[in-house]
Amino acid sequence: MENTIKACFFDIDGTLLDHGHGGIMPPSTVESLHALREKGVKLFVATGRIPSMLGFLEGLFSFDGFVSLNGQLAVLRDGTVLRRFAHDPGDIRQLVGIVEKEKFPCLIIEEEESFCVDDSPTIVRHFIHEDLPAPGRYDVSRLESHPVLQFLVYGPENLAHIACLPHIEPTSAGGDIQDIIPKGGGKEKGIEAAAAHFGITRDEVMVFGDGDNDQRMLRWARLGVAMGNGSPAAKAAASYITAPVGEDGIRKALRHFGIL
Repeated sequence: MENTIKACFFDIDGTLLDHGHGGIMPPSTVESLHALREKGVKLFVATGRIPSMLGFLEGLFSFDGFVSLNGQLAVLRDGTVLRRFAHDPGDIRQLVGIVEKEKFPCLIIEEEESFCVDDSPTIVRHFIHEDLPAPGRYDVSRLESHPVLQFLVYGPENLAHIACLPHIEPTSAGGDIQDIIPKGGGKEKGIEAAAAHFGITRDEVMVFGDGDNDQRMLRWARLGVAMGNGSPAAKAAASYITAPVGEDGIRKALRHFGIL
């Protein structure tokens, strides 16, 4: 098996990063990534995070690319776009009207920029926590040239307001933030595009995740590994459950399958 896994994809929060110990990447994980690189394995992250919240990774490890926004954007580290999958513009126009009426926090995410639909202290606090400047106010005229790849609804109780939108699919890594992707999207779609760029098949892919939004990629890959700290849904979708992130879970899984 060690010669047939050619690409590994890693969720970030709760998988690469141990938030139970200050949000660090465990030394065993860093060592494992370098060992995989030496064996020629392609290494990507696969996250629900927005692109502007990925810059810190460069100080931890130089990944070959990034599948972000729950699969709606897949890029190589040089910026080459491998997949871009946008929301239906009609849904976004309708969303703006709903948010302006109902007044709940909603973040619109394009490929390079993010915006609040309405002024929101909740979103400002989120960005401050990530050491990013607060997003500006969204102008729906941007849809003409800047497609929306994902939007966030803060508070699961607010999903009822957008249930009328016909081309959306809610997902979540856990917590109060709901990631809203287009129907037909998902992490596995971005992973498939990234793997195909290198001529790598589904049977040659291994993925690691811990959240509800990792379920489909865990089922899709030949080897889907759920972290021991993962959600019940992630564990049920996985082909293998490893130790928690803070107990060397990634290294233990790689050794279990003979990849390292």
